[in-house]
Amino acid sequence: MSFSEVESRVRSILSGAEVSRVSYEGPNLCIYVKKPSEALLDMVGEVAKALKKRVVLRTEASSRLPEKKASQIIREVVEDVDDVVFEESGDVYIYLAKPMREREIRAVAREVFVRTGWRAVVESGVPRDKVKLPAHEIVGVRQIFHGAYAQRRELMERLARYIHQEPVVKEGAITVTFLGAAMEVGRSAILVSTTESNVLLDCGLKPGQYDEDFPMLDAVDIDRLDAVVLTHAHMDHVGCLPFLYKYGYRGPVYMTDPTKYQAFILLMDYIELKEREGLEPAFSKADVESVIYHTITLDYEEVTDIAPDVKLTFYDAGHEIGSAMAHLHIGNGRYNILYTGDFKYGKTRLLNRAVSKFKRVEMLIMESTYGGRDDVQPPRVEAENALAKHVAEAVSRGGKVLIPAFSTGRGQEILYILNKMIEGGLIPRVPVYVDGMIVETLNAYLMYPHYLNPEVAEEVYGGVNPFTTSGSVVIVDRAKRVEDRINQVAKIAQSEEPAVIIAPHGMLNGGPVVDYFSQLAHDPRNKLVFVSYQAEGTLGRRILNGEREFVVRSLVGGEAKVEMRMEAVSIPGFSGHSDRRELMKYVEHLEPKPRKIVLIHGEPSKIVSLATSIELKYKITTVVPKVGERIRAL
Repeated sequence: MSFSEVESRVRSILSGAEVSRVSYEGPNLCIYVKKPSEALLDMVGEVAKALKKRVVLRTEASSRLPEKKASQIIREVVEDVDDVVFEESGDVYIYLAKPMREREIRAVAREVFVRTGWRAVVESGVPRDKVKLPAHEIVGVRQIFHGAYAQRRELMERLARYIHQEPVVKEGAITVTFLGAAMEVGRSAILVSTTESNVLLDCGLKPGQYDEDFPMLDAVDIDRLDAVVLTHAHMDHVGCLPFLYKYGYRGPVYMTDPTKYQAFILLMDYIELKEREGLEPAFSKADVESVIYHTITLDYEEVTDIAPDVKLTFYDAGHEIGSAMAHLHIGNGRYNILYTGDFKYGKTRLLNRAVSKFKRVEMLIMESTYGGRDDVQPPRVEAENALAKHVAEAVSRGGKVLIPAFSTGRGQEILYILNKMIEGGLIPRVPVYVDGMIVETLNAYLMYPHYLNPEVAEEVYGGVNPFTTSGSVVIVDRAKRVEDRINQVAKIAQSEEPAVIIAPHGMLNGGPVVDYFSQLAHDPRNKLVFVSYQAEGTLGRRILNGEREFVVRSLVGGEAKVEMRMEAVSIPGFSGHSDRRELMKYVEHLEPKPRKIVLIHGEPSKIVSLATSIELKYKITTVVPKVGERIRAL
C-alpha cells in the first residue's frame, strides 16, 4: 500500500477528527491531530488493526500545554512521580517512584493526553523498601536515551524511508546463516537474509575462563545490515552487540524494555571487569551508549515492521524477565521463522512458561542446551528442597554457601527462593549477601511486574519487594576503589558467621564470584552450589569434572593457585532452559507444526541426540548446522 493510500485510509477512519498530518517515523505510523480527545484514542486502535501498523497519536505543538503547566497536571493525575522529561516530538516521559499496573498506566496516559496534549510514556518505579537498591545505572540509561534525542530522531527518519518502501524483489531466496551457537553453547548470532534485507538475531560471546570467542562477524556486511534483534541480555547473546557499533553499524536493535536496562548494566560491568583485570575490552562505554540510543523497545505480541519485507513479533520465552522468542514474518505471508533464543517451557517461581501457539511457523530455530537423553531436570520442589538441605548442612558446621549465579535470571530466582525459605523458617536465618550485577538488574524485576508471573506481580504491585522481605538480605555495595573492594570481600569471606553469598558469574569464569571463591575454597566447612548450566572450558565445568587445583585470577588475590577443599554440588532443576522432556513437549505442542526444525545452542552429542528423537517421533525434518553454515529456507 502506497503512503498516499495509507494517509487516505487514516483520514477516512478518523473522519470526525482534525488530522493535520500523517507521517512515518521509524517503524511507527504517526498521526498528528489539532485537538486531543478520548474518542480519538479509541479510534486509533481501528487504524492500527486496519493497516497492521504500530500507530502513534500526537497533537501539533500549538495544541500542547506549556511544559510547566503540563508538569503540574501530570503530578495531579499521578502520585509519586520521580521525574518528567519532555521531548520536542510531543512525547513526555513520566518516571514513577512505585510500581503501577498496566491498566492504570494506560489510564494515566489517556488522561495526560486529553488534558495536556502531550503523548505520555509512563514507566513504573520500584517498591520502597528498607533494603534500598542502587539505581544509578537505571538513571544512566535514561540520561543516555534522552541526551541522544537528535541521534534518535535522525535514526527514525532514516528508518522510515527504508522500512516502509515497497520491496523490489518479492519472491527471492531466504537464507539463514549461523555465525555462532551451532554445535556449541555460546556466541549466539544468526543472520537471516532475503533479497531485500539482512536481520541479525542476537550477537553474543562464547564464555571461557579467561577469554571469549566471538561469532563470525566478518561474514556480516555492516553496511547492508538492516536490523539486530536481541532476545535477552545474557552475555552469550548480547556480549558482541557494542562491537557492531564500534565498527560502523548505525541501525536499530530491537528488544524489550527490561532487556534494554539489563543489557546496559551487564555490558558496562563487562568493561569495568576487563579494565580492573588490566585487560583491554573489545569495545568502549561509548559503544554501549550507542546501543542504548539505537534501541527500539517492543512489548510481547506487538507486530512491528523492521524491514520492507520483514515483520517482527516478540513472545514470552520464560527464560528471564523480558526474554523473548523472535517471530519473523517474511514477505506477504511467504515464510515465517520462529527463533526461540533461550527458553523455558515450564512455569518457574518468577516467570510464565514460553508461548507455544502462533499463526504461522515454517521454520523453528530452537536452542538445545539440555537436549541430551539424560538431561531430565527434577521438579522445582525437589530442587528447592535440595537447596534448603545444602544450606542447612553448611550453616550447621559453621560454613558459608557460595552460589554462582547469572546476573539476570538465576540470581533473582535463587534470591527470591532463599528469601521465602527464610520467611517460612525452612532454612536458618543467616545473612544472604547479594553482590555484583544481580543487585542492579533486580530493579528491572521490580519496574516491570507485568513480565513476571501473576503471583509475584501482585506482590510487587502491593508495594512489597519479594526478594528482600525476610530482612536477612544484605546488598553488597559496589566499591569503586580496588582496595575497598578487597577489604569488603575479605570481611565477608573471613567472618566466622555462617552466610549465603550469591554472586555472578554463574559459570565461575570471572566476576565477583571468583573473588569469593578464592577466599572460601580452602575451607571444607564451606559449600559451592551450582544452580545453572556450566559450559565447557569454564571453571565451573572443570570443578564438576572433578578438578580440585586451579590457577585463578581474582581481584582479591591476583593470579594465584587455589587448592579447593570446599564441597561442590550441582542442583539441577533451577535452570532457565528447557530440559529434554520440555524440548520434546514444545515440539509436540507447537501450533502450527513447522516444516523444518533447526537445532542450535547445545553440545554436539546433545543436539544430535535431540535431532534424532524429533525426527523419529514427530517426522519433522531436523537440521543440525555447523558454525558458518548457511541453509536455504525458501
